[in-house]
Amino acid sequence: MPELADTGRRIKELRVSAGMTQHDLAGSEMSSSYISLVEHGKRIPSGWALKILAERLGVCVAEISGAAAPAEDTGRARRLDLVGRLVAARRQWDGGDVEGALSEFRALAEMEPANRQDDVFTEAQLAIAEILGTLGRADEGAEVLERMLEVLAPEPYAEPRLRALIALADLLESAGRVQDGLRYALTGHLECTGQRPGTGFHSLLVLEVLTRCAYWSGCPDWAPDTDHGRPSADGVLPGPRASVDLHRALDLRDRGEPERATELLGECARRVTPAAGFPLWEKINGHYALLLLRRGERAAARSIVERGLVVASVAQEPGFPLWLTTADAAGAAAAGELARLFALGAELAALPDTGRSHEKAAALGEVAAACARAGDRERAAGHFRYSAELFRRAQAYRHAERARERLTELIEKRD
Repeated sequence: MPELADTGRRIKELRVSAGMTQHDLAGSEMSSSYISLVEHGKRIPSGWALKILAERLGVCVAEISGAAAPAEDTGRARRLDLVGRLVAARRQWDGGDVEGALSEFRALAEMEPANRQDDVFTEAQLAIAEILGTLGRADEGAEVLERMLEVLAPEPYAEPRLRALIALADLLESAGRVQDGLRYALTGHLECTGQRPGTGFHSLLVLEVLTRCAYWSGCPDWAPDTDHGRPSADGVLPGPRASVDLHRALDLRDRGEPERATELLGECARRVTPAAGFPLWEKINGHYALLLLRRGERAAARSIVERGLVVASVAQEPGFPLWLTTADAAGAAAAGELARLFALGAELAALPDTGRSHEKAAALGEVAAACARAGDRERAAGHFRYSAELFRRAQAYRHAERARERLTELIEKRD
C-alpha cells in the first residue's frame, strides 16, 4: 500500500521537523498509538483526521495526503519554523510557564502580515484566548476572539471564523456566562449548516458546545438531536461525542425520563476513559453514579465513585472532582452517614464561585435534595438558596427558577 505508507512517512517527517512528539501531534482528540499506526502505514486516517493533523503540522491536507505537490522548500521552512515556535510556546504553557507562553503567542499574533502565516496567526490568537480564560480573565479572552470575528466574514465558509465562534462560546460558558455562550454557539451552528462536507469535524465541535450551552441556558431543544456531521469512529474526538451524550442524558433526566438517561449515560461511561480528559470523565461517572443511586443501586454507585476518586488521586489531577464528590455525598445520605453528607456538602459549598458556577450550583442542588431526604430541612434550604443564586449569576435562569421552586416546596412542607 504505497500511498498509505507515503502518507504516514510524510506525517512523520513533518512532525519531526516541527519538533513535535506523537503525543503533541495527537492532542486531546487522538491517541499517540493512533498516530504511530498512521505513521507506520497501518491505519488509514479519515478526511477529518487528516484535517486535524494538517492543522497541527501547519500544512495543507494535500501536502500530507499526496494529492498535490509539496510547497516550495523556502515556504515550508518558514512555516515549520513558525509551527515550531507554536509548539515550543505550548510546551512552555504545559510546563507551567504561563506568562512566558502568553508572551510568545502574542509575539506570533502581532507579527507583520507579510512575515506570518494565517494559520499560525489563528492558532496564536486562539491560544491567547484560552490562556486568558484559564487565568480567570475571560473578558479579555473574549475580546481577542471578538476582534478575530470582526475581520472574518461568514461567507464564503471560513474555518478560522468557525473555530473562533466555537472557542468564544466555550470560553463564555466556562466563565459562567451560558446565554452569551449560547448566542455564539448558535451562530456557529447556523454557519455550519448546509456547508461543504469538509466541515464535518467542526460541525461536531459546534454541536457539542451548542448542546452544552443550550442545556445550561434552559433551552435544550435548541440543540439538534442528531448525529449528522459526526466523523467515522477511527479514534477521533471521543470527548465531544461524550459531552453531547452527557448533556442529552441530563435533559432526559430533567424531563422525567431517568431510565433513558441512565441507559445513555451508562453506555457513555463504558465507552469513555480518562484519556478523553479527566474533567469530562469524572463528570460522566459522577452523574452516572447519581442516576444509579436514584434507582437504588447503591453498591454499583459506590464502586464507580471509589474507583473515580482513586484515579483522581493517582493521576494527581489539579481540578476538584466535583461530580464524584457530589455522588459520594448522595451515597453517604443513602447509607445513613449523615456526618459525611454534611461534611462533603460544606466542602462543595466552600469551592470558589468563579468558573463554571452553574456546575457548582447543580452539585449543590443534589446535596440539598440529599439533605432534605435525610430530614435536615434547614441545611437543605440553605443549599437550595445558594444554588439558585449561583444559577442566576451564570445566566442559567430556568435552572435558578427550578431551584427556587424546590426551596418553596421544602418550606411549604415544613410549615
